[in-house]
Amino acid sequence: MSVRPGQLLRWGLPAVLVAGSVVALSGSSGSAAEPALHRAGFVRHGESVADVEPNAVLVKFKPKATASARKAAASKFGAVDETAGDVVKLKGSLPARDLLKKVKADPAVELASLSYRRHVAAVPNDPYFGSLQQAYLNTVRVPQAWDVSKSTGNQIVAVLDSGIDAGHPDLAGHLVAGYNAVSTTRPNPVDDNGHGTMVAGIIAAGTNNGAGLAGVGWSSKVMPVKVAGSNGVANDLDLVEGIDWAVAHGATVLNISIANPGDNAVLHDAITRAIAKGVIVVAAAGNDGSDVAQYPAAYPEVIAVGATNAGGVLTDFSSYGDWVDVAAPGWDIVSTGARNLSQSPYWLCSGTSCAAPIVAGVAALVKNKWPTLTPAQVQARIKAYARDAGPRGIDPYYGAGMLDAYAALGGRWAADFPINPIDLNDTPERAIPLSSSIRTTISTEGETDWYEVVSSAARNLSVTLTGPEFNGDKYAVNFGPRIDVYDGNLRSLASAVTPYPAGSQWGPLTAATNVNVTAGSTFIAVRNANGSRDTRQYELDIADGSDGGSKPGVDYPVREVSPPDLASGQRLDTRPVVTFARDVVAGSVNASTVRFLNGKTGAAIGAAVAYDAENKQAVLTPSAPLLDNTPYRISVNGVQEASGGLEPFSSVFSTLDAPPPKLTFDAAGAYLAAQLSWKVPAMPDFDQIIVRRNSGSQVPSLTTGTLVYSGSGTGVKNTGLAQGVTYTYAAWAKDRGGKTSPVAVSQLLGMKTTIGATAAQLNYGGTITVRGSTLRIDNKAIAGLPVNLYVRPKNSSTYKLLAALKTSSTGTVSYAYKPLVSSVFMMTFPGNTDLMGTRSVDLNVAVAPTISATLSPASVRLGQAAKLSGYVAPAHSGKPVYLQQYVNRAWKSIASVKLTTTGAYAFGVKPAVRGQLVYRMWFPADADHAQAFTANKILTVS
Repeated sequence: MSVRPGQLLRWGLPAVLVAGSVVALSGSSGSAAEPALHRAGFVRHGESVADVEPNAVLVKFKPKATASARKAAASKFGAVDETAGDVVKLKGSLPARDLLKKVKADPAVELASLSYRRHVAAVPNDPYFGSLQQAYLNTVRVPQAWDVSKSTGNQIVAVLDSGIDAGHPDLAGHLVAGYNAVSTTRPNPVDDNGHGTMVAGIIAAGTNNGAGLAGVGWSSKVMPVKVAGSNGVANDLDLVEGIDWAVAHGATVLNISIANPGDNAVLHDAITRAIAKGVIVVAAAGNDGSDVAQYPAAYPEVIAVGATNAGGVLTDFSSYGDWVDVAAPGWDIVSTGARNLSQSPYWLCSGTSCAAPIVAGVAALVKNKWPTLTPAQVQARIKAYARDAGPRGIDPYYGAGMLDAYAALGGRWAADFPINPIDLNDTPERAIPLSSSIRTTISTEGETDWYEVVSSAARNLSVTLTGPEFNGDKYAVNFGPRIDVYDGNLRSLASAVTPYPAGSQWGPLTAATNVNVTAGSTFIAVRNANGSRDTRQYELDIADGSDGGSKPGVDYPVREVSPPDLASGQRLDTRPVVTFARDVVAGSVNASTVRFLNGKTGAAIGAAVAYDAENKQAVLTPSAPLLDNTPYRISVNGVQEASGGLEPFSSVFSTLDAPPPKLTFDAAGAYLAAQLSWKVPAMPDFDQIIVRRNSGSQVPSLTTGTLVYSGSGTGVKNTGLAQGVTYTYAAWAKDRGGKTSPVAVSQLLGMKTTIGATAAQLNYGGTITVRGSTLRIDNKAIAGLPVNLYVRPKNSSTYKLLAALKTSSTGTVSYAYKPLVSSVFMMTFPGNTDLMGTRSVDLNVAVAPTISATLSPASVRLGQAAKLSGYVAPAHSGKPVYLQQYVNRAWKSIASVKLTTTGAYAFGVKPAVRGQLVYRMWFPADADHAQAFTANKILTVS
């Protein structure tokens, strides 16, 4: 592997991907003292927003509130209760603040409040966390991730490296038994190089133990597997042996901070076997600062990690290519040091070796939270929730983007890292005219700056490119000058590059060439040889020079591309165009050689490819409008020109960030509720759906009315509504940038239902007509509405459907019915997509049994008896009926008898006085029927 010369305390080891830097914390080569004791203080946070459960409140009922009263309260609010001693949590579908208002008004409630969620402030007390770690760990949101999970559980991260200083106090309790694949005579994986101890500390240094630094895994367990010797060299046999041993002994994550360009099928087989057994493999991308593939990182099953500075900018040493999966900080990373190699137990680490263990620690946290995830799913999750950085979409420098530990563990997304504005000299067609010199910057990873020199006659041209100060100790990002000179047809004339300082002294680097040019245009391309960007300016100088002698490079394939490379804000009806530098074979321009891809996923986008030979243009016509706020990539590979294959070419652009489209939104009314539904729009940056409501016809805004829903679902039932009220709902889709769609409105008109009957009481066997009406609250009738008539016995709580009716043109319904027992009736309108549901009041109709009475004979002499007999219908076997006599202007019960199975009864009446005596029978009310009386019977006694 290539190593830049002259690096102070930067290791250049042939096979182990070294950290790149082992520097004392003082910044010198001397030892760094352990952190001094200090008094822990509080950490000031930014503006804080209270976190409450969205549909829950806490309630303390009054001491005298019965269990039934509590249950009734919960039912009334459409909530269920979770009891914890004297305090109850009510959870329903209403937003928490609306539910709180209703709960506070209940007479059974003593206290009520929102249900707040308190978060552990994951700010460890390790001294180096605040002074050195916090900045770069915040970049990948590790402290926020600790608020979600601080446990890697039984996950074991195997560090395949140079061993580990097992006695380091900041690693105490975090190591499991390890293995030495390098030596058969020394079984312990002792670190005689220092690299492995640094890698292990980044993952598993004791967190919140008041000493040293905080490990990313907080409570991780690390398995030391020594595969590299004291010289930092690891051969593939030892590496394969170490992989197999770690997998066999319980490792669930492998961190391999080792890289080399060589592709070894045996090594790849060991990795695929580990993956097949559910083991996640994370590897450093390499420190070459070139696009040469590094292994094992370049194997597709491995999570390959590039390195950035603390601010998330790719370092100049980080290897890059299409095989990089994600990036993480890898510059001045504080970690544990091998104490036998330095007086300082804490070292600074720079290199992709130091970025990979940050990802490995997060992978262990993810795997512990979702133990069933496969290695491929863990890799996909880490990539899917990465924050885009550098060129939009998947790119060779950051892969899917910067690691986002919080999002990977289920936390809320964060905004992508911004991209610098383009300078519009990204192709020869847009080259800047140049006659002498210019100073500017390479502002984006992989950017090419083009310049055009027009000569009136053939001449010798001197081209000199000078970068800013190159200092690998001072800067994480440095400029390695590279110039390529082309003729008017973009055939290569010369190429010069100086990627790193030639000696141990830092300073500006220069790439220069002399070239013989013809009259007309000469094009000069300026690039950063290591692929990174640098905010400091380079200087390009043009002058007459001596006879050219530089070696040509590779011919450039494209004169122009539209939209411009790295452009943003492009229209959704964009038709990309590639203008080739020279004539190409028309038949070689097709959808397989000029491909249109989703820059985020790499998926092919349907597009017709047409070639315009006169203008040398390939025109792409997408088969459907492009998505907003989405990166797209144009990839040219396989196009032929007369002299051979055209050099591959790639360009990326992104579409405008349009507001979300208007929702397809509907509300369906029900009784005291509404069912809301919508379709989540197809958009790459979807954040949430917001639904609000107003009582009445006024449309709510994003800041007015009552919040009904916010989330990513497709519907919600809004309960706790009032009867006879019109509700107006408004819904918006919101994207991650905060833009909202046009409002979608659905209104449910309030309704009212009345009920009545032809009689409030009737005799058994009789018929009543139940009548009702269902009208809008403005008294307008709607014909054909479904109205359900329900009935229940007075002594039951269960209604049954009696009849399904339809309203007349006046909104009325009626139904004739013969109730057998005293009954309760109600009518309901279930609601529809325009109308709220309603329910009538209860209508009570009493049913009295019929009682027949026969008095025989109707006249008797004093001392004789008469018989009073009859029947009760329906029969109430065993129930008493009473014989009553009218005495002194009042009815008095004088005898009773139980009814027979047929409902018959009989009394013998033997009066003791003469005159006319008045009698009747009385049936007392019971659970089923109202009381009933017979007609008066007069007995004449002579």
